[in-house]
This record gives sequence, C-alpha cells and structure tokens, in this order.
Amino acid sequence: MSHCCESHHTESPSTGRATLTVGEIGRDPRALDVLKQAGINHCCGAHLTLAEAAAAAGVPLPPLLARLEAAAPSTPWVQAPKPAALDHIAPARQVEVDVRPELARGEEPFGRIMDAITTLASGHAVMLRVPFEPAPLYKVLERRGLTHWTERRAADDWVVWFWNARAPEPVVLDVRGLEPPEPMVRILERVDTLAPDGVLDVIHDRHPIFLYPQLDARGFAYEAEEQGADRVHIRIRRREHAA
Repeated sequence: MSHCCESHHTESPSTGRATLTVGEIGRDPRALDVLKQAGINHCCGAHLTLAEAAAAAGVPLPPLLARLEAAAPSTPWVQAPKPAALDHIAPARQVEVDVRPELARGEEPFGRIMDAITTLASGHAVMLRVPFEPAPLYKVLERRGLTHWTERRAADDWVVWFWNARAPEPVVLDVRGLEPPEPMVRILERVDTLAPDGVLDVIHDRHPIFLYPQLDARGFAYEAEEQGADRVHIRIRRREHAA
C-alpha cells in the first residue's frame, strides 16, 4: 500500500519532512521522482521515515530535504475532525485489523483487510492499524460505499476507520392481522436489534397508540402515516439518526 493524501505538520519543512514516512512523501509525484533519483525504495520502504530511509540508502539528509522542498514545497497535513457517525458506533461493533506485523514481515495484508470489509455489518466499523497512510485503499473502499476517517498518531502509527456511509435498506415488518399484544411484541423485539443507523418500516392495520410511549422510552423516533382504511405505515429509527 502506498500513500497519496495530505499530511498535517507544524514543523518547518527541513525538520517535519524528515519525520514523515517515505509513503507519505511519495504521495506527491514530484517528490516521488526525487526519492527515485536518490535510490530510496518507496515501496518496501514506505513505512520508514525519510531520515531512516536516507540513512539506509546512504543519502545525506540535508541535501535530500532541500531537493524535495525545491521540487515539491511542503504543505501542512490537516487532520479532519472526527465524524459524529463514529461516536454512535459502540466499541462492540468496532473490528480492529492490525496489519503492522504482516507489513514488518514483508507480507501483503490486502486479503485480510478485504475479508474484514466484506463481512462488515451495517452499523459496524473496521479500525485499520497501519504504519503509513494507505491512501490507495480509500478509492477501493469508496467504490464499496464505505467512508473513512484517518488518525495519524505517529510517523509509523496510523489508524483508519472504515464504515458504511450509505443509508441501509429499511427493514419491513408487516404485523397486520395479528392479535394484540403480538404486534407490539414483534415491533419492540425488532427495534432492539436495529443498527445505529437502521430503519424499521412497520405495516400496521391501525395506529398502535400503546406502542408510541414504548418507542419514546427506548430512544426511538417514529413517523406514522395512514395509507388506507386498514393500513398505517410507521417508520422507526433511533432518535439521534432521525431526520
């Protein structure tokens, strides 16, 4: 995995860039050309800081920094605020995938990452731990409807959260014709299993006036609409996700 996204540092270019990883710096094609000309491996060595990579390649660091700054002036990396959606994903719904050991051994962790992503349930998130920013992975997972938020904790410690940004398909529950209290029992059982951003569409044959206080007490919002003489549509979602 390589890297192509912005990075945030307040140090001067001469000091800040030395602590960036080769993967970070190589996001800019102009800087990547400088690294290649210096004989620095930007693939297998992507997790190394520039200072470490330069030392390994026997390249003096100050002239290299000057060449990089001349070719591709450094810009601050701004970490985006944490999305509110992540605050609604309970720890039990967060799956950690730490691929740093595989990368340290020179192994390819893409398969394990995709296994976790493929089995990702609605309302869950994958917390990916990597030694450098895996920017090419963003586009791959965006095509699957996932969004991400990236934390840079250290030069070789990145945490990237992936979760489903698309609204899930509503769950439909038809309780028409059932004798009380069966409709309310089934509805309450189903809402308790809703994902944080889930939606339950209930088809009822009347307004369930005793249900509404139960939904209020459990933190659910609802909208009811009469669609005929014996048909009431009730849309239920968690209150923090209500429009």
